[in-house]
Amino acid sequence: MISDKTLTKRFKMNIRIPGIALALFFPGLALQAQETPGFKAELRLLAFSSAIQQKEVYAQDPAAPAETPSAVTPIRTYLNHQFTSLQLRSRKIVFTTKPDRASLTREGEVMGEVTLPEGINSAILLLLPGKAGGKTLYQIMPVADSKRLFPAGSFHVTNLSPLPVRIMLEEKKYDFKPGQTVIIEDPPVDAGGQSGMRTFAFKDEKWITISTGIWPHPGNARGLMILFLEPVSGNLQLQSFDDVPPREAKQPAAVTAVP
Repeated sequence: MISDKTLTKRFKMNIRIPGIALALFFPGLALQAQETPGFKAELRLLAFSSAIQQKEVYAQDPAAPAETPSAVTPIRTYLNHQFTSLQLRSRKIVFTTKPDRASLTREGEVMGEVTLPEGINSAILLLLPGKAGGKTLYQIMPVADSKRLFPAGSFHVTNLSPLPVRIMLEEKKYDFKPGQTVIIEDPPVDAGGQSGMRTFAFKDEKWITISTGIWPHPGNARGLMILFLEPVSGNLQLQSFDDVPPREAKQPAAVTAVP
């Protein structure tokens, strides 16, 4: 028979080591305590043009411990459902040409860097030509990739030119200041499901027609479009990328994770 004194001793022993007792009966609590701090980001890297020859880069989190491995991050010239999943401590990401941490400081090995806007954990990162004399090879423009901010059936249009730009789809006008992004949701179409498109630039105090064409409705997919000045000719150009329908966050296609 166990005495009351013995029971008291055993009870006190359990009180003194509650962490061990809880870990034995509730192992999930111990795993939660060991989770890596920060947040998970899901990224798709997109080359602005085929002139960007680097097929992959290494994503580095400057705020992570020095021994944290980099993640191989492919650069594509098209958009699909494949993305790279990163566990980050800060919102700044630096992309380098080599996997080791020292590449962050070696000249010529930093491809580009980006700071994800607050609240944006899923993004398309568009790699653009770097500025002359800049410290990185490319500039990186983050495009929010959530279903809420970039919904199905929409065009994501950014004016990277120094000129005001106007796009007319059928008879509806969309004006863009330099540097402005506009989401065109469910664009107007004709009976055939297409939009007659005209693009204008405001130059020399007047609107000048730049281009005309036909834009099919994106359906349940999306379109990413960039207006820019072609550096050699100085003419306004439009670069477009067809995107897939927004995916469900818990249904990734192919993931490259940081160990």
